[in-house]
Amino acid sequence: MIVGYRSTIITLSHPKLGNGKTISSNAIFQRSCRVRCSHSTTSSMDGFEDARDRIRENFGKLELSPSSYDTAWVAMVPSKHSLNEPCFPQCLDWIIENQREDGSWGLNPTHPLLLKDSLSSTLACLLALTKWRVGEEQIKRGVGFIETYGWAVDNKDQISPLGFEVIFSSMIKSAEKLDLNLPLNLHLVNLVKCKRDSTIKRNVEYMGEGVGELCDWKEIIKLHQRQNGSLFDSPATTAAALIYHQHDKKCYQYLNSILQQHKNWVPTMYPTKIHSLLCLVDTLQNLGVHRHFKSEIKKALDEIYRLWQQKNEDNFSNVTHCAMAFRLLRMSYYDVSSDELAEFVDEEHFFSTSGKYTSHVEILELHKASQLAIDHEKDDILDKINNWTRTFMEQKLLNNGFIDRMSKKEVELALRKFYTTSHLAENRRYIKSYEENNFKILKAAYRSPNINNKDLLAFSIHDFELCQAQHREELQQLRRWSEDYRLDQLGLLERYIYASYLIGVIVIPEPELSDARLMYTKYIMLLTIVDDHFDSFASKDECLNIIELVERWDDYASVGYKSEKVKVFFSVFYKSIEELATIAEIKQGRSVKNHLINLWLELMKLMLMEQVEWCSGKTIPSIEEYLYVTSVTFGSKLLPLSTQYFLGIKISKDLLESDEIDGLCNCSGRVMRILNDLQDSKKEQKEGSITLVTLLMKSMSEEEAIMKTKEILEMNRRELLKMVLVQKKGSQLPQLCKDIFWRSSKWADFTYSQTDAYRIPEEMKNHIDEVFYKPLNH
Repeated sequence: MIVGYRSTIITLSHPKLGNGKTISSNAIFQRSCRVRCSHSTTSSMDGFEDARDRIRENFGKLELSPSSYDTAWVAMVPSKHSLNEPCFPQCLDWIIENQREDGSWGLNPTHPLLLKDSLSSTLACLLALTKWRVGEEQIKRGVGFIETYGWAVDNKDQISPLGFEVIFSSMIKSAEKLDLNLPLNLHLVNLVKCKRDSTIKRNVEYMGEGVGELCDWKEIIKLHQRQNGSLFDSPATTAAALIYHQHDKKCYQYLNSILQQHKNWVPTMYPTKIHSLLCLVDTLQNLGVHRHFKSEIKKALDEIYRLWQQKNEDNFSNVTHCAMAFRLLRMSYYDVSSDELAEFVDEEHFFSTSGKYTSHVEILELHKASQLAIDHEKDDILDKINNWTRTFMEQKLLNNGFIDRMSKKEVELALRKFYTTSHLAENRRYIKSYEENNFKILKAAYRSPNINNKDLLAFSIHDFELCQAQHREELQQLRRWSEDYRLDQLGLLERYIYASYLIGVIVIPEPELSDARLMYTKYIMLLTIVDDHFDSFASKDECLNIIELVERWDDYASVGYKSEKVKVFFSVFYKSIEELATIAEIKQGRSVKNHLINLWLELMKLMLMEQVEWCSGKTIPSIEEYLYVTSVTFGSKLLPLSTQYFLGIKISKDLLESDEIDGLCNCSGRVMRILNDLQDSKKEQKEGSITLVTLLMKSMSEEEAIMKTKEILEMNRRELLKMVLVQKKGSQLPQLCKDIFWRSSKWADFTYSQTDAYRIPEEMKNHIDEVFYKPLNH
């Protein structure tokens, strides 16, 4: 046989109670909730619901934390009427009122790795107070902080704000002009100044406050001023333009608009609506709780898409926003073109024309967006971005000390292609790393209260644990089903149940779709049994006997059995299909048994052809024939088409036989088959088996054949993603039905990135344990 399903696939089933009665589609999820609640209190569930309501309210509270650094720069802006008076004295009041106990300013509460941020914010606040001759006591305490923690200026383990070397060095010079004596180590000061001189040669308008009078502010305003009057949406840079350039009405209006909202402080970036919406949607997806906020997320993405279509600068003037919007919109089925990312295709051009000091976050988001190519010809923009961002992250971000340790972890995860990861493991990892006091950093560290808060953390933990409880109960149902049908007699060990169920959860994660998930994994189990029988356990005559029994389903007793082995196999197979057909009929309101049987019949006949014609060497298939046949025998039609009946959607016979469904089956099947071929090519080659690689090697070298196989894989993967994400005109197929095909290919990507074809490795075992059993213990 071409592939042994036992390698990666395991067994599952429809849940049955001890008395043989089946459970309704939502019963397991509801029961798991009750089981979970029995170990807690009713008030905890009330708290769960209350937290969900508060999270929903957060969609309307989109703001960032106060920035001491930016507020200090705004406080330094002189009045339009007198250079000896502050234009925004309320900001001075805020600075005086918000000094921390240790004499510093900065993000509150702070973080042990934010000493550079605190030093930068503190020095900016000291400059503002000294300039306007106020806050003598605060100045004394602030200087004391700098004396105590000045060692962190050049510490590589500390997280650096963007442009720190340029800005901090410049502020030291400003302090000297103001006769503000800073107790800093002279060696460190000179070191920072050297770094400033090397950095300032680049295009650094974004940190113009660190260049000061050396900037051509008139030119910067001409080239980079936004419609809202800001420079780069940065209050600090915009304030610096007024300090050094003094006259620009739109800059004044921009700062006034912020203070109208926040009274006496400013954030490090403004406006914040698009940024907050994007980050909130992304965070909810990463935590795995987005299904609870579908209407709120749709409303947010509709707004972002409207701005995208209008080419609004809130999306397109910020690299991170543009890349993140593209990724979230495309993966949420909105029609967005990669043409909008064209200006980022060339690394050198990107860095020379971005107009700002680039952060690793921009590179990360560009790389994530670049993985969503859906067309070989039109998405070459994404290919080019993918090439240089991957190289940049591997060579510079990870190896040259360009970023701190926390950020390195983000980069390492981003370098893993999104379709080779399990959302379950990623959700768990994200929850574990999530903190209500998480922060991000630009020129100053900041938090988003609507994104990082205790409600969202508690809600995510509780939801994950509820899902774990449901998964454990479903596994119990599957073990009982396996025992009832004595599947161990057919060669399936208990450990395969777990791996098969993991695949089922990857393909159908929705808690309410318990029947579909169990059916999918049960079919994987049956497919494993069938594959084993047709591959090695059964003779040709026995395989023909099985096929005849299936062909004469309603009259199988008249066929007879060639062996006891066939009798045992068909008894289990017949009961399983009859059970599933009955459930499907109830869900669809019509009999679908013949369709289910015909899917199995086609698969078995093609499996026999593989064994008798191909593996014996009698016939060598063409590449097209090979891909079609082996895709079918891999389950590319059987698994997703059978699953359609269990998704809670009435689906017609004509729709299941449509060209659209046929195309989805072909593409997803090719992806799964080729992934298996690439994983097992060496082993299959030694055994003389046929794979796509060995077929191609008849006209090219092995290296060329593997390269060509990967090209065919990528072409089909992109075509599949296109069919799933791009809304085809006139399509009658519900989105969930399409998603099953993409998720099916994704489990193959995940599985074959974890294991070879003949074992369940330690990594997979750990994965199963973490997803289904191990407590979060956050």
